Amino acid sequence: MNRLFLPALVCLATAIAACAGQKVADPKMVEKVEKALPEKAPAKPKATRNILVFSKTAGFRHSSIELGTKAIVLMGDKTGAYTVTATEDESFLEPEKLAKFDAVFMLNTTENCFRPKIANKEEADKREELLKKSLEDFVASGKGLIGVHSATDTYKKWDAYNKMMGGAFVSHPWHKKVPVKVVDPKSPVTAVFDGKDFEIADEIYMFRDDTALAKDRRYLLVMDIEKMDEKDKAGGKRKDGTYPISWINTYGKGRCFYCSLGHREEIFWNPTILQYYLAGIQYALGDLEADATPASK
Repeated sequence: MNRLFLPALVCLATAIAACAGQKVADPKMVEKVEKALPEKAPAKPKATRNILVFSKTAGFRHSSIELGTKAIVLMGDKTGAYTVTATEDESFLEPEKLAKFDAVFMLNTTENCFRPKIANKEEADKREELLKKSLEDFVASGKGLIGVHSATDTYKKWDAYNKMMGGAFVSHPWHKKVPVKVVDPKSPVTAVFDGKDFEIADEIYMFRDDTALAKDRRYLLVMDIEKMDEKDKAGGKRKDGTYPISWINTYGKGRCFYCSLGHREEIFWNPTILQYYLAGIQYALGDLEADATPASK
């Protein structure tokens, strides 16, 4: 796409969405995203890739959803790594509709977001279970699953989802700049960090003790608690003492990538994090090969 026309297209899309009564990303923030986008993808797509970005919420709704969705769309358009269909319509998770996609991106979803808004409980239960099974079968068959931030504050009592996405949110004790350790610096997914640890300000999640375990998934980024003072450490209550931020894992034949960063809008115009997301997306799509063997094994 000719970059000269991109700002005009963004303005046109914003106007159309506003007329339709939809929430849209702040144009000034979108400009920041455009400036931060990666120039190219870390891997050449093996085929045309289609991603379903799903952002429906059944609980807390993050203000960063619209901007995050725009960032993922623009990143695919610019790099050619994938194309996006963005929706909050759970019918897209029906097996027939889902079949045309290569990955599902759960972007700040919350709680039981597949559940339809219908009065009949029996019908709603049946419909929800159908969509849940559809996603599980989709990933297990060899497709991808990507999650950002509150994707782990979603279906915390659905065991298969917890295994696919990797964690179940408990609390967010940290809302400040924290030290982050790159625990797998040789992974192609973390290449953008060049083996260097860093600091970042965002809402950092803590996960349920029976989830997000090193024996089940390959940690990529963790909070470097050893570099924190005792007051800040006190917020951590996990029995194993680890506070992972991002990981990859497999489920059946499928690949999963998760990163808990994404609460704040500025995460989506951080060029390093966008490049990292892109690598994770390409891993989930099967275009970027990476070892997902849990390090503890």
